[in-house]
Amino acid sequence: MHAEHREFRAEWMEESIAARFWTVVAEHPDRVAVLGEEGPLTYAELAREVQAVAAAVHGASRVGLLVGHGPRMVAAILGVLTAGATYVPLDPAYPPARLASMSELARPELVVTVPEHKDLLTGDLVDLTSMPPAPDFRPVAVAPSSPAYILFTSGSTGRPKGVVQTHRGALFQIRAHTNNLRIRPADRISVVSSFSYDMAVTDGFSALLNGAAVVPVDLRLHGLGQLRESLVGGQVTIYHSTPTVYRYLLDSLSEGEVLSHVRAVILGGEEVVRHDLVRFQRHFPASSVFVNGYGATEISFVAQNHLTAAEMGDDPVVPIGRPLDGVEIELRPHPAEGEIVIRSPYLAGYLGAAERDQARFGVDPDGMRFYRTGDLGRWFPDGRLAYLGRLDRQVKIRGHRVELGEIEAVLATLVPRAAVVTREVRGEPHIVAYVLGDDTSGLRERLAEVLPDFMVPAEIVGVDTLPLTPTGKIDTAALPDPHPGPAPARAVTLPAPEAALATEIAAVWGAVFEVREVDWERSFFDQGGHSLLMAKVQQRLEAVLSRRIPLTTLYAHPTVVSLARHLTAGEAGTPSDAPATRAALRRRRRRS
Repeated sequence: MHAEHREFRAEWMEESIAARFWTVVAEHPDRVAVLGEEGPLTYAELAREVQAVAAAVHGASRVGLLVGHGPRMVAAILGVLTAGATYVPLDPAYPPARLASMSELARPELVVTVPEHKDLLTGDLVDLTSMPPAPDFRPVAVAPSSPAYILFTSGSTGRPKGVVQTHRGALFQIRAHTNNLRIRPADRISVVSSFSYDMAVTDGFSALLNGAAVVPVDLRLHGLGQLRESLVGGQVTIYHSTPTVYRYLLDSLSEGEVLSHVRAVILGGEEVVRHDLVRFQRHFPASSVFVNGYGATEISFVAQNHLTAAEMGDDPVVPIGRPLDGVEIELRPHPAEGEIVIRSPYLAGYLGAAERDQARFGVDPDGMRFYRTGDLGRWFPDGRLAYLGRLDRQVKIRGHRVELGEIEAVLATLVPRAAVVTREVRGEPHIVAYVLGDDTSGLRERLAEVLPDFMVPAEIVGVDTLPLTPTGKIDTAALPDPHPGPAPARAVTLPAPEAALATEIAAVWGAVFEVREVDWERSFFDQGGHSLLMAKVQQRLEAVLSRRIPLTTLYAHPTVVSLARHLTAGEAGTPSDAPATRAALRRRRRRS
């Protein structure tokens, strides 16, 4: 019989994350802890890998993790915490310059990595795959006020900023999530976001500190088809992602298909719209719960709105719910509608940046710390909160928090003057950069050497002048329409077999881009594409061509012509070629 939900007790927040994990290992050694590509890993098996990592990094106070997405990253995180150190996740999808900047700010004494990523960063690297067993290693005791992790977000100064959270703050998140969703050992929880984001912190630890199983899915490597397969084959009961990923997932399902094991769908990181609820009712069981979550990296979830199909109503605005226990939310300066301000003893802080703390954090007269989110909110009469947008230039791109000022700061090193805005394309915000002059050649490639792919502008437009407001600031509303998206196709002569295949590929691209024609010789990413759209192309191409096409192939051959030639030659890679996919991702960043 499956164990029922057990309340996550308040006193456990005075322990450490590692202490709670090892308690669970003792209680559930034979339960599945991680369900990865290679199969299930029990708590006892995971514990042995955790001990090996802990022994290898013991003595360091801060450890970078350049590992990727999967069971090895889970073991690395828990190993660092078991050694009593702070972990710093370093996403291998980021360009080397970005990783170097994060490492320079965080100053890890060691970086745990794997062979396929060792060339992305210099320093004292430790190979995760060659660590000897250490069955006698015991967890190092740390105070609950000790830092557990450092996560990086976009910073308006041109460099990423690190958010430092303590064990107590992280365990507060897990307690709230566990008790609100009544998480129990029988649950299987998806981890779709990168381990560099607080969403993955909440998902991973909510599973592993409750005897449940975590199911990591790397969308960038395997696409939407693998996400669906993991949810169905892994019998995932709690699904959590951004609304954008959720929408792409539902687009990939067949008409009437229901993900029958899922009992809760949690969306966060972006605004939820009414149509998300409508589609939820079509593809999930009637007994499942839809959760609209709201939070920030500086504390993770602070409000949740739980809805069943019978409770959804027809209000066009989907509220973000009521504050969680341990959190107060105020609207300032006007209590009915104003900036959302979070008051809590569990707030994080910024790494080595007192001036940033002063700009966003403060202490009220009663001694409680507060955080100014920059979000605009309004209270509903029933006490639920609605999100109304931003008060500054921070935006969300496919769930990623982006400061447009950071992109402008990087552009300022390349061009005399630039302005960066967002425009809606196919219902999604796209970043558009305007620069003085007609020559924009090579700019995207140079930006991609510094910025993550979600921060590289989808379009760079050269202009003769940047319009100004009466106060001398750039008038973003007066900037011309860039008409982003694929350009008309140029005439291309191909042999008959390649031409026929190229026509089918171009038709799939056109359907995904929602245009009549695409440029056969221009990169998918130069025409407004991104990783989620590429995953959608993969799924549609496989259906049209009735053959398996790994994402490896699509990233390595990002034009219609090159892909048609490659597929005609019959040289498509194998579905399990993950290292090749990672290499193709890095090459694509340099070209796009």
